[in-house]
Amino acid sequence: MNAPGFFSVVGVVLAKDLRTELRSKQTLMTMAMFGLVLTFVFAFGFVADPATNKKVLPGALWASLLFTGTLGVGRTFAREAELGAFAALVLSPADRAAVLLGKMLGNLAMSIVVMVLVVPLLALMLRVDITATAAIIALQLLLGALGFAVVGTPLAVMAVNARFAEVLLPIVVFPLVTPVLIAGVKGTGIALGTTIGEDAWGWVQFIAAFDVAFGVGGLFLFERMVTE
Repeated sequence: MNAPGFFSVVGVVLAKDLRTELRSKQTLMTMAMFGLVLTFVFAFGFVADPATNKKVLPGALWASLLFTGTLGVGRTFAREAELGAFAALVLSPADRAAVLLGKMLGNLAMSIVVMVLVVPLLALMLRVDITATAAIIALQLLLGALGFAVVGTPLAVMAVNARFAEVLLPIVVFPLVTPVLIAGVKGTGIALGTTIGEDAWGWVQFIAAFDVAFGVGGLFLFERMVTE
C-alpha cells in the first residue's frame, strides 16, 4: 500500500478535526467563552476615557490571543489520546509532518474564529475606533495566531501522556511565544498611534519570520518528538 500524499493527509486531518469540533463544539466554545470573559474583565477593569483605552487595547488584544490560544493547543491531541488512537496515528503510513500541519491549521482556524468575535467586541466596549487600522491589526493578529499555532501544536504532543499537562504546556509555550506577543503589542500600538515608532510593518515582518522559522523547525522535528 502506498503512503497517502502529503497534502492529502493535511486535508484529511484538518477536515476530521474541524468536522469533529463542529459536532461537539467543546474546544471552540471553551475558547470563545474564555475570550468573552477576558473581554469583560478588560472592559470593566480598564474603562476610562477612549484615549486611555486606546493605549490599553493592544495589550488586551494580544493577551486574549495568548490565553484563548493556550486552551486550543492544549486539546490538539486530546481526542486521539482519549480514544486510544494516538498510537495508531503515529504508526500510520501518513507523513507525520503532514499530520502536524493539519493540526496547526485546525488550531489556527479556531483562534481566528475566536478573535473575530473578541476583537470587535473589545474595541466596542473600550470605545476605541479601529476601523482605519483594521486591516493591519487583522494581519498582525493572523500572523500572531499562526505563530502560536506553529509553536504550541508540536509541543502539545507532550500533553498526551504527561502528568499535569495543563500546567506543563503553558510553562513551555509562553516563553517561546513571548517574542510574538512583544512584536504584536508594539506593532498594534504603532498602528493605533499609541506607541512610538515609524512603521508597524517591521513588526509584521518580524512575526512572519518567526512563523516561518518555528513552523519549518516544528515540521522537521515533530517525527523525533512523537517517536521519543
